[in-house]
Amino acid sequence: MAEPFFEHPYLTGHHAPIRFEADAPDLIIEGKIPDDLAGIFYRNGPDPLYPPREGDYHWFDGDGMVFAFEIANGRVAMRNRWVKTDKFLLEKAAGKRLFGIFGNPMTSDPSVQGKRYNTGNTNIILHGGQLLALMEGAPPVALDPRGLETLGEQQYGGLVTSSFSAHPKIDYLTGEMFNTGAAIHGMMGAAEMRYDIVRADGTIRKTEIIPMPHFSLMHTFLLTENWAIFPFIPIDTDLKRFAAGGPMTAWVNNRPTKLAIMPREGTAADVQWFEYEPRHMFHELNVWEEDGKIIADVAAANGTALFPDETGARRTHGDTQQSLRRWTIDPAGNTSSIKEETLNGRDIQFPRPDDRLMTRKSRQSFANINLQSRDGRVGGMDAVLRFDTQTGEEDIWHFGAGAAAGELVFAPRLGGTEEADGYAMTLVHPANSAHSELAIFAAKDIAAGPIARVLLPFRVPSGFHCNFYSADNRFYTQAITN
Repeated sequence: MAEPFFEHPYLTGHHAPIRFEADAPDLIIEGKIPDDLAGIFYRNGPDPLYPPREGDYHWFDGDGMVFAFEIANGRVAMRNRWVKTDKFLLEKAAGKRLFGIFGNPMTSDPSVQGKRYNTGNTNIILHGGQLLALMEGAPPVALDPRGLETLGEQQYGGLVTSSFSAHPKIDYLTGEMFNTGAAIHGMMGAAEMRYDIVRADGTIRKTEIIPMPHFSLMHTFLLTENWAIFPFIPIDTDLKRFAAGGPMTAWVNNRPTKLAIMPREGTAADVQWFEYEPRHMFHELNVWEEDGKIIADVAAANGTALFPDETGARRTHGDTQQSLRRWTIDPAGNTSSIKEETLNGRDIQFPRPDDRLMTRKSRQSFANINLQSRDGRVGGMDAVLRFDTQTGEEDIWHFGAGAAAGELVFAPRLGGTEEADGYAMTLVHPANSAHSELAIFAAKDIAAGPIARVLLPFRVPSGFHCNFYSADNRFYTQAITN
C-alpha cells in the first residue's frame, strides 16, 4: 500500500506530486496559436512515486516525469509519462521507496545495494534520433519521442555506463553533442570526469578523461566554438562526511571556484586552470569567443540555499539570489583570474538563449524570474523576462503573486532564422489554481502578455528543464519523422 507523503516545502503547494499519467488529445486554448508555430515542447521534472525513507526530501530527488505538448495546425495535444528507470520499476514492484535520497547507499534498502540510482528527472532533449531524459548521475534514458514510453538506458555502445551531464551542449552548426560525466568511478573511486563528443547520428567520436580537484556537483559546463570549460564549484558530495554525521552534499565554505579550460578538441594535458571566488553556478545563458577571450553569461550567486554547508548550516534564498553575470576569461593571458560583472541583478533562475546560437555570440536572454515571492524556488518564480544583454532592455510579464512559472524557452517560427524571431513559452501554475497552462508569448514582446494560453485541466508540479523543437528543426525531423 502506498503511504501518504509527509509535509515538506517541496512536497506541497506548487510542488505537490500528482502521481498519474494522462493523455489530452486536444486542449482548450485561450487566444490563438500562430500559423507559423509548430513542433513539440518538452518539460521534465520530479514527481516522486513514493515518499523517501529518511523522512526528508530534496527537490532534485523525485522520479522523472516528462510532459510533451505537440503543437500543429493551431491545436495542442498533451501527454505525460514517468521515466520508468530500473529504480522506478523496482520501487513500483515493492510498493515503497527503496533507494536513499540521491541513492545514498547508507540509507538504501539492502535489496537495491549495488543497483543503479537513476531518476532521469532533470532535462529532456532530442539528439541522434532519440528523446533523452537526463540527470547527471547516470546514463541517459531513451524515450519514444511521441508516446514517451521508456525504451531503456542509452549507453552509447557501452561507452557511457556511469554519469552523464544534465546539460550537454548541442552545436547547431555541426549537429554534434558535447557531454561531461562527473565522478565516473563513483564517490569512493578516483576523482575523474569524462568528456565526450557525440556525432549527429548518436555515436561517440571522442572521449577524454580529466582529473577533478574534488567531487564537485557539476550540473553544467560551458562550451564555445573552440573551448570547453569545466566548472568545479564549492558544492561537493562526500560519503565520509555523511558517515561522520554531516551532510552528504554540501557547500564547502572558503573553497574557490575552479575552471578547467581545454580546447574543444584537446586532451587532459592541454587543460589550463583558472580560479575565482566561491560561486554557485548551475546554469548559463550562452558562451562564445570575442577578441580572443571567452565570454560566459551565467546565472551565479555567492552561495546557495539548495544545500547546507559542511557544518549543516543553511542560508536563505534571499541571501543567495542568483543574478545574470558575465565572466570574461583570457586563455592566452598571463593571469589565471576571471573578470566578473553583473548584467542584470534580478532574482533569476534558468536563463536561455535562442538555442540555435549556442556557442556563438547572442544578445537575447529568456528566463523565469522572481518579483514578489519570498523564496522563488519554494514559492515559485512568478514572472518571465526577455533581457537584451547588449542594450540592457528588459521585457517582463508578471503572472501575479503566488504564481509559479517554469523555464521560459524560445520557439522559432517556422522558417525563421534571425535571433529571437518567433515565440517564447513557459509552463505556469497560477496562484491557488486547480489547473496549469502553457503560456505562449511573442518573443520580442513579453510585456504584452501571452498571445495564447493552453489550458490543462490539472496542476503540473514545478519542474526543471524544457526544450522546444520546431517542426523544421533537424533534431525534430530526425527523431519524429523516422
